[in-house]
Amino acid sequence: MTRCGLCGVRVAGSGRSFCSGVDLTAAEDVFKGDVKDKESDPVVQMERCRKPIIGAISGFAVTAGFEIALACDVLVAAKGAKFMDTHARFGIFPSWGLSQKLSRIIGPNRAREVSLAATPLTAEQGEKWGLVNHLVEGNELLKKAREVAVAILKNNQDLVLRYKSVINDGLKLDLGHALALEKAIFSQFCS
Repeated sequence: MTRCGLCGVRVAGSGRSFCSGVDLTAAEDVFKGDVKDKESDPVVQMERCRKPIIGAISGFAVTAGFEIALACDVLVAAKGAKFMDTHARFGIFPSWGLSQKLSRIIGPNRAREVSLAATPLTAEQGEKWGLVNHLVEGNELLKKAREVAVAILKNNQDLVLRYKSVINDGLKLDLGHALALEKAIFSQFCS
């Protein structure tokens, strides 16, 4: 995880993959901690981050890695990168949001196939389905993630933080309540 100045955080893997998932020999202990203590849940911590999080995805983002990618606000992926949900294959129920977030992004039928069949989702298909914001050559990945960060940095940072919050909070509400939330924040911002 790299801080991009004042504008946000960039999350990238080191090596050939973004994140190949949780070590299955330690998975039970990892996820037990998350259920008991939200402070140890990395996705909860990412969701609490007020600054935009830009995910730079190369290689594989498997299961827990896929869930971490879904916690990012913007995804930049290298051509050939793959997202894969292996929860069903290994009999581990998701706890970092994959079952709910993926269907909201790519649609429920596509999400069911990706998750229930453990079918790899290529970055190319992810871009077509709205998961990936930018698809680039591997050697351009971090450069593009930085360009996105710089574009965000050029904007009013107070508004960026509030805007991110209103989008994320609004996704938890029905449309009527989400629109009311936007109006309430608008009136706070104007006063």
